[in-house]
Amino acid sequence: MADTYRTGTGTWTLRRAATNPTAPPPTPARVSGVPGAGPQQLHRGMTLVATISLFIGTRSAWTTAMASRPAVAGVISVCYASILICAALSLLVRSRRALIRVDAVVLMTAVALVICGYLLDHAGTDEGVLTAQAANEILHGRPVYGQPWPWLFGTPRVGITKTMSGGADYTYGYPPLTALLAAPVHAVVHSTAAATLVTTAALLVSSVLLWFLLPAPWRSAATAVCLGFGLLPHYAYAGYPAITALALLIPVVVRWPATGEGGRLGSGGVLRAACLGAACAAQ
Repeated sequence: MADTYRTGTGTWTLRRAATNPTAPPPTPARVSGVPGAGPQQLHRGMTLVATISLFIGTRSAWTTAMASRPAVAGVISVCYASILICAALSLLVRSRRALIRVDAVVLMTAVALVICGYLLDHAGTDEGVLTAQAANEILHGRPVYGQPWPWLFGTPRVGITKTMSGGADYTYGYPPLTALLAAPVHAVVHSTAAATLVTTAALLVSSVLLWFLLPAPWRSAATAVCLGFGLLPHYAYAGYPAITALALLIPVVVRWPATGEGGRLGSGGVLRAACLGAACAAQ
């Protein structure tokens, strides 16, 4: 299409490109590295929260380790530096892939801190002591339930459960799965550490599994909830059978909407059902 104009000095032509008034506007090309291609602010926030959650209890663990286990204190110092670096990187990286790598480092740092915490404190409380004693009874073929073990109680770490009648409960009142899992460990580790090792390992394995099952922006939330804030790890160090149940419930809950999808239970549904039943046998 062209427009012709006449002037005093001659004629000149201005050509215009043909346009379609009904055509949509052109789409801008996607450019790699622009802010729109970077990680979401939610993802950055989750990563930062996870790194902050690892600070809780780190200083007290380092102080304890310096007095009894200097090698563990050295590992905690490296983890402390990793926390600071990951916190800075969570705000500075420019791509989603880089932030996922930061999430992975945060998870590894959390796992290392939990292992250090277990090395510093694995004596357990009354739950761990009772579970270890139950594992020992299983190894020797003796009954577990209805058998009082009063010699286990009365120490500052092992509390006594009082009854409404004024007496005390000295028996093992938990389902058997955690004690069964602790029995082969107790054959090697002849102490309460056998029970606390099972619960701590269950927490670590389930946390890593949850990290892989969740979408990328939510993975650091799993690190913070399971391994951060100094909450669940201390229950694991104490030997709570509920930690074993929690580990078994994670695959059940994460994939719960897919159970029975399409009218078939499938292998995944059978596995989730088995995990649900095992969780009931743990707590």
